[in-house]
Amino acid sequence: MKIVCIGGGHGLAQVLSAIKPMSSNITAIVATTDNGGSTGKIRASQETIALGDIRRCCLQLAGKKSTFNAIYEHRFTQGQLADHCLGNLTLLGLMELTGSATKAIAHFNIMLGNTETVLPMTEVPTDLVAELNNNEKIMGECEIDSLTSLPKSVSLSKNVPAGPGCVNAILEADLIIIGPGSIITSILPAFLVNDIAAAIQKTSACRIFIENSIEEKSVMKNTQIAGVDWLAEQLGFKLYDLSIPPSAIEEILQGSKNIIKNRAHLHDTDELNNVFSGLLKMPIQLSNHF
Repeated sequence: MKIVCIGGGHGLAQVLSAIKPMSSNITAIVATTDNGGSTGKIRASQETIALGDIRRCCLQLAGKKSTFNAIYEHRFTQGQLADHCLGNLTLLGLMELTGSATKAIAHFNIMLGNTETVLPMTEVPTDLVAELNNNEKIMGECEIDSLTSLPKSVSLSKNVPAGPGCVNAILEADLIIIGPGSIITSILPAFLVNDIAAAIQKTSACRIFIENSIEEKSVMKNTQIAGVDWLAEQLGFKLYDLSIPPSAIEEILQGSKNIIKNRAHLHDTDELNNVFSGLLKMPIQLSNHF
């Protein structure tokens, strides 16, 4: 079964970790608009796409027990490199050597021993831009997350093409997993790329949206509207066939031996592992989009 996972932040990395034992054909499409931390500093100085979430996904696929995980997650503490992550700098170096973010990520995955495919949503730098109700525009993920009310609309600072391989992966997939993660800054960005938005509407794959287990700490906490409904309003189309809310996740887990934990995050690897394990045992239902 060909599985495509779309998102960003910690959510996508957790999904990849949960789904890896169940499939030998996985492609991740990663949001590239983050402008915080080490990634933001690199973007400001090098005019490149966000590398942090890409690094996180690759290392999650390698496994937390991997020696490479400790090496490439290392953060410098002094001098001009303070707060920079070695994995981000390695990806930046590979990009300069190969001239392509997609090729750089492929080389990084080879170094880690990964067989899965990790793709940037685009190879062209772009940022999130929010338009407020008073028509003021706010640029940048960090700045948007700190808003006190939902923006009227969110777009990219410039139209960009999908990264090489993204569209074909979506069109050839059997199953597409979207989320969990921050609605505006982790999930929305990829679908603001016109090529990806068109492909997600055209694909014959079953599209499953995994909702967050707890309330976001971002600007989304200031609204009563469901994240999936807000996304549909923003995009002008429904991007999933099946949405799995926390209540459904708990119901699925009732039959397992795992006890639902007091959640501190929007997502939990053990829970996701059990959910996906159950879903992937239902090929007939998947083929009929439930």
